[in-house]
Amino acid sequence: MTNSAEHSGDGRFELLELTAAASQNRFTLHARRALCTPFEFLYGGSAIAASIEAAEVATDRALQWVTTQFIGSPTPGDDVDIVVETGAAGRATSQIEVVGSIEGRPMYTSLCALTSKASGDSRQFAEMPTVSPPEECPDMSEPFAVDTEGTFFDHLERRVAAGAWALDAVDDPQRGPLRMWCRIPDHPIGSPATQAFVADIIPLAVCAALGVVPGGTSLDNTVRVIDRRPTEWVLLDARPDGYHQGIGHGSLDIWSEDGRLIGTAQQTCIIRTSHQRIAT
Repeated sequence: MTNSAEHSGDGRFELLELTAAASQNRFTLHARRALCTPFEFLYGGSAIAASIEAAEVATDRALQWVTTQFIGSPTPGDDVDIVVETGAAGRATSQIEVVGSIEGRPMYTSLCALTSKASGDSRQFAEMPTVSPPEECPDMSEPFAVDTEGTFFDHLERRVAAGAWALDAVDDPQRGPLRMWCRIPDHPIGSPATQAFVADIIPLAVCAALGVVPGGTSLDNTVRVIDRRPTEWVLLDARPDGYHQGIGHGSLDIWSEDGRLIGTAQQTCIIRTSHQRIAT
């Protein structure tokens, strides 16, 4: 049987190195340093991408929507056991749950909707913001005084298209647009897994709007996939929506280089910097 992700032309996200068990609904994600943050825990975008890929392989259908709640934090070297459970499987649409756990301890849970419907007419109701192309935008400097080599940072190239991020926004709360070009060197972005991998930046946008040192822990993250056709660069158009009781909320749109809205994301995060060491 041909997997829907492969049939759509976007293939597997090789960086994950997700392995399948003997059961069709069970997988293992080894939390290599390449999938983790410099602070020694699994990057949220890696966890969501793994849930997506497991769901697509198990159902042979293309993901449309995923929302993930984070319960624990796998650390480098952990093996995350991923189990896919089907709640409903209709003629064209599946609704499923994906649980990632370590030795029986839940780490995160994803709810997903997938479809096998053929692509038909598409419509786009928004317009891509006007920004300079990636090659004319400055690199986003990483503000943390820790060794980022070998972490997920090595697998993203990010360039600032509008607004100030990270240390540039400290004591200068941002009120205008926050936009960032992003790519995964040697891998196109378009599949749901790759969209989830790059979209996990809303805590940065909330901190920029607050004018505080960047730092946040995701409580949940939702990704909605609109267009899977691949692109090298994506523009992440972030909107910090609000902050209350130490919790930040925000949204973002994911745009292809040629102006296609390929996905959207929403995120809730605890804003805190106690685990960060900041570059000076």
